[in-house]
Amino acid sequence: MTAPETKASIETGYRNAALLSPFVRAGVEHWRGPWFIEKAKIQDYLLVHITSGSGRFSVGEQEFDVFPGDLIWIPPDTFHAMRGHPPRMLVAYIHFDLVYDHRRSLDVTPGLRYQRSPHKNVHPPWHRPPIDSWSGRLKCANGPSVYRRVKDVILEFLSANQPLKMAGLMLELLNEIASGLTQPASSAGAHVRALRRAAQEIIAKPEAELDISALARGANLSPSHFRKLFRETHRQSPRTLHDRVRMQKACELVLHSGYNVSQVAEELGFSSVHNFSRAFKRIVGVSPRAYQRKMLEVK
Repeated sequence: MTAPETKASIETGYRNAALLSPFVRAGVEHWRGPWFIEKAKIQDYLLVHITSGSGRFSVGEQEFDVFPGDLIWIPPDTFHAMRGHPPRMLVAYIHFDLVYDHRRSLDVTPGLRYQRSPHKNVHPPWHRPPIDSWSGRLKCANGPSVYRRVKDVILEFLSANQPLKMAGLMLELLNEIASGLTQPASSAGAHVRALRRAAQEIIAKPEAELDISALARGANLSPSHFRKLFRETHRQSPRTLHDRVRMQKACELVLHSGYNVSQVAEELGFSSVHNFSRAFKRIVGVSPRAYQRKMLEVK
């Protein structure tokens, strides 16, 4: 990258940061059986992450199959359809505005579908790169990192939903997507696929102990080289990713499993409830019981 290109890229980033004021109106990750949403338009942006299962989507003129790890970006006022194949799909999605508008944002119903344009509450067109070109399936080189950001946004939306923090998390997510779409092959080279599989394995088994040696062998790397290339590829260490997905699973169990804190700690492989509670507070910000009380009050 030349010096002028670097300067232009930095300037574009700052201009976008100055103009963006993201507003999240819905966010969730859940299992769905076979499902189909007919072709229509919505008023806001929709970001969909396929965590498990498969299906077939269309966005604008594109039609494509979707599989685990796929990220789909649907701009406002764009025809799209979604189908999840049997037996079921784990899907995460976020409905949001890039720019909060007090005259329309609070009046938009997430997922409200229509056929004819224009709609009075549709999000105004966004003409600034790189976001203006995003549509359909986005091929991000840093898929697990993007998914982690998606989960962070959803977790915040379902818990405290503090406006400033939410906007900040959305900006982090947008930056992660932009980075993944422009990320060079780097020194990971032929190991990129194996490193992505390693990240997916960590995400899929949050209750398992992190075994760096086994993951490194699976990628045909030494443990030290594996750690280096993993961080370079996913912008975080294997331990950081494991800690985060483990706590995201802990949040789900605390709220929905009916387990007490000791049972959740045991389910996730912690040696003691004290170690679990300390890790939970370090990452989530509050104790498991305080988190549960807060969420029950929200409901």
